[in-house]
Order: sequence, then C-alpha cells, then structure tokens
Amino acid sequence: MGHVHEIVNIQTDLATGIPGEAGDYARLKVAAVGKYSPADIHWAKIRLSSDGPRRVVAHASLDVNGTPVNAEAAAETYHEAVDQLHERLRHQLVELGR
Repeated sequence: MGHVHEIVNIQTDLATGIPGEAGDYARLKVAAVGKYSPADIHWAKIRLSSDGPRRVVAHASLDVNGTPVNAEAAAETYHEAVDQLHERLRHQLVELGR
C-alpha cells in the first residue's frame, strides 16, 4: 500500500445519553480505517445511539471515491460497539481493494 488515504470530513451524531467522549473515540477509530482504503474517502458519517438500556449501536457510512461503504455494530459499551464497527469497516475496505 503506497498512499495512505485520510478521511478529511468525519461527522458524528450522538443520540441523547451517549457521552461526548464516545464521539471522540468513534472518530479516532473510524479515521484509523483510512489506511486500508483503496481510494480516497471523501467523508464519513458516524451515528451512536442506544438500543435499550444496556446496548449501544454504532453505525458508519463512508464515501470511498463514490462507492458507499456501510457498517453497523451493537454491544454493551460504546467502546465495544465502535471496536466492532472499526473491524467491519476495515474488512470491507480490504475487500474493496482486492
């Protein structure tokens, strides 16, 4: 992999009750998948919400040079949900580059 593709525009949307640091963590983890992308990622949108009292849902949409890449994960904590989201995005970007 020669060129590392950065994600310049990352937007986060946090549902009521999701702490601000969850958004910061999600931005860091989603930005980190840029190195697996086969092309420039024009923007990323991340939404963190809750699905019941003990479940956090993390959803991301990326625009990889015009190709949409979407992933979602749910877990008991925002760390776990975002970590799973990161892995799903990484996998999709690696597959996209094959």
